[in-house]
Amino acid sequence: MRALVADPTASPALSLADVPEPTPGPGQLLLDMAATSVNRGEVRTAGKQPPGTVIGWDVAGTVAALGEGVTQFDVGERVVALSPSGGAFAERVVVPAEWAAPLPGACDDVTAATLPVAGVTAVGILRLARVHAGDRVLITGAAGGVGLFCAQLALQAKATVTGQAGSEERAATVRATGAEALVHPGDGSPVDGEFDVVLDGIGGPMVGPLLDATATGGRVVVYGNSADTESTFRVERFYSKGITISGFRVFTSVPPTQGVKDMANLADQAASGALEVKVQATAPLADALPLIRDLYDRKVTGKVVITR
Repeated sequence: MRALVADPTASPALSLADVPEPTPGPGQLLLDMAATSVNRGEVRTAGKQPPGTVIGWDVAGTVAALGEGVTQFDVGERVVALSPSGGAFAERVVVPAEWAAPLPGACDDVTAATLPVAGVTAVGILRLARVHAGDRVLITGAAGGVGLFCAQLALQAKATVTGQAGSEERAATVRATGAEALVHPGDGSPVDGEFDVVLDGIGGPMVGPLLDATATGGRVVVYGNSADTESTFRVERFYSKGITISGFRVFTSVPPTQGVKDMANLADQAASGALEVKVQATAPLADALPLIRDLYDRKVTGKVVITR
């Protein structure tokens, strides 16, 4: 079967290859991939994987076979799933059954594929930050997949939401959600405003200025390091204001039972129109590498989805 695999000689570190078809083990499902979405994290870390490893975390598709002990799904059933060990950028994918949720008929595969990592991360960081009505919330990278979900869900919670974006074009995407936009290059320069909650996926040089922009008693959740650099700051920037800093990673912060509930709820919201899913572009597996490069180079707002 065809798949996108880790290739340290490429940039980004992915290439199309023929690989053996996987077989589901105990507690696993084999899916015929209908759609899989791309996250910056899996692309950024592909070069650190053994060459030939099939990459990809998000998948929507149809159950082709059941592993031993799996009784909650049927062959032919449509599901959305998260694969913590990767493997989703392929024609057939093995996933843990505990990380799969049935799909409502009104939720199409392309939409569903965007939900596992980006959607569950957005729900999780809002939950961790205890976002509630009246909070002033700043979201960095708000024109990306996590950011756009986060902005909409925070607005549903009646928070006052500001989304950081690196250009006026990306800021327009943020404003379309109903949030305010802050055009800022994400380079570690000062951040205007004061916020009760900061949700940050940039990391690197931005952490210090974001702490400066956090109100006394505020909450900061760091869920990524897209800057791919160290963060250096004096601890007075947070302890003197009683700021709480939390880290979040979907694979370690969310138990599968909660993640499946969140995916199902997000799929229902997307199907009903309560949650808008922005997919800028799709491409079949064999032609997906140019789109992945665009995503990695921040030429994309929202999500990119690979189809069969």
